[in-house]
Amino acid sequence: MATPSLKLRLHVLGSKIHKWLAIFVGVQVLLWMGTGALMSFLDLEEVRSEHVVSREQEALPADAPLPAWVASDGTLAAVATRSLDGDAVTEVRKVDGSVSLHDPVTGRKLSPISAATARSIALRAWTGPRTTIEGARLVHEPVGTEFRGPFPAWQVTYADEASTRIYIDASSGTLGAARSDTWRLFDFIWGLHIMDWTERDRINSWWLLLFGIGGTIIALSGFVLLANRMPRLRRRTKKSKLA
Repeated sequence: MATPSLKLRLHVLGSKIHKWLAIFVGVQVLLWMGTGALMSFLDLEEVRSEHVVSREQEALPADAPLPAWVASDGTLAAVATRSLDGDAVTEVRKVDGSVSLHDPVTGRKLSPISAATARSIALRAWTGPRTTIEGARLVHEPVGTEFRGPFPAWQVTYADEASTRIYIDASSGTLGAARSDTWRLFDFIWGLHIMDWTERDRINSWWLLLFGIGGTIIALSGFVLLANRMPRLRRRTKKSKLA
């Protein structure tokens, strides 16, 4: 009996590897497609229970102890003293979400913070290799997909290799999103993955749902075709027909 050629042996080996690897990988593909289709079908707001839970801030009681310069007019949500760029400040939050900073003693309003203060806060927050501040600008509207508020905010750019940018709330001086070239690459890839090329956060678009259902059908049909190619299954089928 002639020895099978190297080409034939490679073909047989490749077919076996492809067949068994298809089973192993195909299970995960099926799970990915099926769960993706299911997630696309669900309403994200309902998943997070945002339709039944309110996160509105409550007003402070009328008799709450407050600094003499703070007027308790029923709109206050919180009054706290904290550190900002090495100095003590009093933060006043209202039920409508607005925030303002004041001198703890005199009540003098300190917000919105200046560009110099924003730069100083950014440098204090930096923990990477030594760098400087390349620039700072005040933004009043969303910056692509990397920052969506609150506004106004300072966009402070570091002079590092990754072109890192950090956003600082101009009203409260708190740190917001920090973005770099790595995040921007990931954001682009994520948009391709969930098929949302603009907002990057919609996992229930019709495009994703349709492709998820289509992928699930392809995976299931692939298992059917693979089962029909199994030698043992074919032999059993032939025997049953002959019997």
